[in-house]
Amino acid sequence: MSLSYVFYSLLLKILQITPYKALFILGAWLSFILYVVPNKHKNISLANLKHVFPTKDKKEISLLLKESLFHSSMAFLESGLVWGKKLNKNKINFIELVNFQSVKKSLELRQGVLLFTPHLGNIEVLINHLGATTNCTVPFTRPKNKSLDRIMRASRNRSGVNMVDTNVAGIKQMLLALKEGDVVAIASDQVPKKGAGLLSKFFNQECLSMTLLPKLQQKTDCSVHLMYCERKPNGEGFIIHFGNKIDLSEDLQEGVDKMNCEFEKCIMKIPGQYSWEYKKFKNTESRYIY
Repeated sequence: MSLSYVFYSLLLKILQITPYKALFILGAWLSFILYVVPNKHKNISLANLKHVFPTKDKKEISLLLKESLFHSSMAFLESGLVWGKKLNKNKINFIELVNFQSVKKSLELRQGVLLFTPHLGNIEVLINHLGATTNCTVPFTRPKNKSLDRIMRASRNRSGVNMVDTNVAGIKQMLLALKEGDVVAIASDQVPKKGAGLLSKFFNQECLSMTLLPKLQQKTDCSVHLMYCERKPNGEGFIIHFGNKIDLSEDLQEGVDKMNCEFEKCIMKIPGQYSWEYKKFKNTESRYIY
């Protein structure tokens, strides 16, 4: 057992036993440090916010940056709760569902359901819910740290989801799951490798975007729904939103454009909760530099 595995396990145990509302206080302090001390998370978030909101003034950008750093800090601090399965399940309305009945209706068709989400709120909360309520397959990019990979994979498997790698074998498993009438859930705002994906607009800015969603729908005729997680204020819990069924399969470019458009709509409802520290505009011909 490596020292890094022991360290991550101990850290998660500490976060798991910390009262959730106390995590909000820790999150405020951690995000304040990230805001005042130079670091890559702040730099990338600031660059992205200026890029997608060119008409906002310095004060507005600064406020969004502070909110984003806080919610990113909370996603880290909540890891003990979501991976330790301590999401206050007995507390009334700690996790609220909006329009999940639409997904249930699609599941009744037995043609498979493809759910997609941006990195908004805390996607681990989504994974926990789907693992408890559906037969769900989730593609997973392994972190470079092997100890963290081991902990994350074990936790997600315990939640009831089937984790697959983001390779050819993983895609085959996703296709099989959809053809069997089950659920596949993808955080599809990630940037594909150079030479893959299609150029599309994200907040009117060029970005390389995944084509996996429309391709999976074309091959399986599955139902597609947007979902996203919203963090409630003051440690009150989460709201999981599910959209109505949409079609992404008629044309590959139109499908990718529509996917990004759906992302924009839900992000603009809670822009401070989006993970702006991700290099969303890399791998484009515009050579956007972070």
